[in-house]
Amino acid sequence: RIDDYIKNNLNIQDYKMVRREKGVLPITLAHYLTAQRGAPQIGIRGGFYHAVTGYSFPNAVKSIDEICDCLINWDGQRPINMNESVAKQRFKHHRAERFFRLLNRMLFRAAIPRERYKVLQRFYRLNEGLIRRFYAGELTLFDKIRILSGKPPIPIYKAIGLLSEKRFIKRERYKRNKNA
Repeated sequence: RIDDYIKNNLNIQDYKMVRREKGVLPITLAHYLTAQRGAPQIGIRGGFYHAVTGYSFPNAVKSIDEICDCLINWDGQRPINMNESVAKQRFKHHRAERFFRLLNRMLFRAAIPRERYKVLQRFYRLNEGLIRRFYAGELTLFDKIRILSGKPPIPIYKAIGLLSEKRFIKRERYKRNKNA
């Protein structure tokens, strides 16, 4: 489909594909933050990824930065407490990702499956700076309001029921247990 799009919509006939990628990225609807045991974990395993895109590299770099700071500031006497430092970073990241998990719940639990593309179409018509901040995980309050405002392609009554992450998790567990 990409090949057809390039040829038919962009009217480009002479191009060369240089590589293909294939993979599955995590998309998180909700989760409780739990303590980790053992060595600090970074990247996807440590929960450091963008909830909507699944990208983990920028967050892994931030985690490594934090670990390096611990090592640089080590006085050589007391034990290094990287776990505490990474745990604080995980908590901060978890809080920052709440809005993104809400967007995932709205898309995958409130939107009509065959209509989901409309949500994405609407999003990609927004300001380029907002989209850039979205991918960087650095949305402002105004950005969040802008993403949620306008004619919603998702029924409001369904979206309201997804606001609480804790209640969502309880409902999902109840459904799973009921169907087991």
